[in-house]
Amino acid sequence: MKILLDFDGVMITTPTWQKVDHLEDGFMVFNESCVENLARVIAITQADIVLTTTHRIHYNEKEWQQIFYNRGIITDRISKVNQARTFTDLSIRCLEVLEWVAANPNENYVIIDDDKSLRDLPIEIKSRWVETQFHQGLTEDCSKQALNILLGDD
Repeated sequence: MKILLDFDGVMITTPTWQKVDHLEDGFMVFNESCVENLARVIAITQADIVLTTTHRIHYNEKEWQQIFYNRGIITDRISKVNQARTFTDLSIRCLEVLEWVAANPNENYVIIDDDKSLRDLPIEIKSRWVETQFHQGLTEDCSKQALNILLGDD
């Protein structure tokens, strides 16, 4: 199982007009309730994380493991949706997700993101998308929806 994960509007919910706090590792603080909700999904599913966030270009997978650990999320299985290394390498999220799904046709996955471009996904992929709201992030209801998608519950 895979969780295609964004940060802004999912794990980071600080309003745009406020300064975002950073931990000692130099990366932004995650919303505590979002951390609890993601940690619960991972604990139940043992899902791997696939970073879709644009922030992914700043650190390698090992560094991301430490960043997650510093925020209370224990996982040693982190990858990236693609190998983009600069902002110019990044595409729109919808296309990046489409490419990842095409390259991983047999994966059980959920997309957790607030990016509105995902509304353009084909219905069979869009049905695996949990759309978060920027200032709320990964709520308990969103985490339940993610679990339903991964576990095949209705």
